[in-house]
Amino acid sequence: MEYIEQVLDRSTGDMITRSKGDWITITELGALHHVGQRTVRTILRKMDFLYVPGCRPHSRHRLAEWVVARGYGKHIPGNPARHQRPFDVVSPDGQAWIKERWSNAVEALAADAATGTIKQAGEALQAFKDVRGRHGLTVQESVSWLCDHFPDLSHTEVGRILDVTQQIVTRYINTRYINTRAQQADAARWRRDKLLDDTTKVRLSMAPYEDVIASGGTRYITEAHNTSENVLPA
Repeated sequence: MEYIEQVLDRSTGDMITRSKGDWITITELGALHHVGQRTVRTILRKMDFLYVPGCRPHSRHRLAEWVVARGYGKHIPGNPARHQRPFDVVSPDGQAWIKERWSNAVEALAADAATGTIKQAGEALQAFKDVRGRHGLTVQESVSWLCDHFPDLSHTEVGRILDVTQQIVTRYINTRYINTRAQQADAARWRRDKLLDDTTKVRLSMAPYEDVIASGGTRYITEAHNTSENVLPA
């Protein structure tokens, strides 16, 4: 998208229109470099060009303050009345800055992904998708799978494998924990109700120590079943 500005021509006193160049969105920038919208954001986070403000549990990235200060990009506010979401755009100078550092950032991310457990976990997840035909696995489902099979991975490491932020991973893991606790509570409630349904009510009475049988009960319990409900043996 080409942005323009109007400036005053002091020699004539007229307002003239001046082009500020072709400013593009983050997703369009990724398309120029032949990567998807999640991958481009991962790479730009590696450059400190983008960040997730306030560590909030969402995937909405923002331009770093230094990026805006240098004129490398700007934030376009949303318009709720028109159902328009806010977004960021990158200036021609910002695009040039990114292009110079793109290869190094990609190589650095590849080196991170190649380290030990991260590489093993990523390959195992891909093998699971290939064998089971689950290539449409959502990010939330992938997070759950990695947590089950590689519980020692940190939230940041899971994010590197899936090309999402640590905040997204944390949100899904917290949701998973809450759901698991709810399922455990439901199962415990079912077992308790089932146990009460299957329990036979008996009348108990105190008995002398010498009348206690080896099973831990008393002979009076057996005798109580053979007597009137309100009459216990003397």
